[in-house]
Amino acid sequence: MALNDKTNLLVQDYSRQQYPQLEEGIQRYIQEELRRIQTAVGSLANAAIQVTENPPDNPVKGMVRFNVSPWDPLGDGSEGLVVYNGTAWVAV
Repeated sequence: MALNDKTNLLVQDYSRQQYPQLEEGIQRYIQEELRRIQTAVGSLANAAIQVTENPPDNPVKGMVRFNVSPWDPLGDGSEGLVVYNGTAWVAV
């Protein structure tokens, strides 16, 4: 069953959209600010506890997820909070 935002807390990613023609200096400033905002939001999304049915592509130490089937990081069929300790997922 696919996850949906009606029954699960899902973090939405941010991506910059096309912006109108602007003076070159203003355009560079806005482009850089939007890039920094996108980076900050992305790091917060990675740090947030998220419900997921698939393991993250690049887990980092301290990452916490609420796993649901079919993802079984503990190998015992359980669902719940797991944290990545740098080498493996462990129950919280």
